[in-house]
Order: sequence, then structure tokens, then C-alpha cells
Amino acid sequence: MMIRRRYRFYAAHRNAGLADKCARLHGHRYGVEVALLLPATRHGVTTLFCDIDARLAPIFDALDHRTLLAADDPLCEVLADSVVRLPFASSAENLAAWLLGKCMQAMPGCVESLALTETDSATVIATVDDLSEWPR
Repeated sequence: MMIRRRYRFYAAHRNAGLADKCARLHGHRYGVEVALLLPATRHGVTTLFCDIDARLAPIFDALDHRTLLAADDPLCEVLADSVVRLPFASSAENLAAWLLGKCMQAMPGCVESLALTETDSATVIATVDDLSEWPR
């Protein structure tokens, strides 16, 4: 049975390599929905939601109210204590794939996909198949 669990975090980021407004430091209220396939036990329960949260929530809590920047971004030095240094540009696509990989490590064999909502009208969905090409 598929279970979808939702999380959210607030973070700033920029994509310095772009020639538009996203090159400036700005923030989002990110929404995350993790889709998990879990087998039912003989009692008709797959798992307790608190058990899922114990494994996945720390991933998103570590990003909450932080600044997500590529490791080579000069702002990393200025904002040192609040920065999560990423080995890639902090695009929604890269973040979705990276977060999917982290969730798969936390719950091996269970995670099917991860949807990352960056704005009210924009969601990126990363699947296991995407991890061969993303993050970039």
C-alpha cells in the first residue's frame, strides 16, 4: 500500500548561474511529499506514522530556516553559520532528487518518489529513475 507523508521547511537559496530573479537570494516555504510503498502486517497496518517521521523528519528539520547554496557560491563564506553547502546548484529539481536519495537511505526499499513544492504553483516530482541523472 502507498503512504504519502508530508513535511515542510523554510529556506533561502539562489541559483547564481541564472540570469533572472532567481540569481538573487530569496526564500521559500518548501512543501515535501514522500511516497512510500510498505507491506501490510497481519494486523492491517503498514507502519506507524511516527516511525516514518522518526526517520524522515530529521532530513527536513536540518534544512529548516537555513540557506541552501552551492558549495562554490561566494555567499557561503558570508553566511557561514546558516548555510547548508550543496554539491550542486540549489534548483528545485536538484533539491528534489537529493532529498529523494536521502529519504531512500533513511527508509531503504520503501521510497517511491518525492514531490517538492517550491511555490504554490510549482512542484517537482523526483522518482527513483531520475537519480541516474539528478542532481546535476
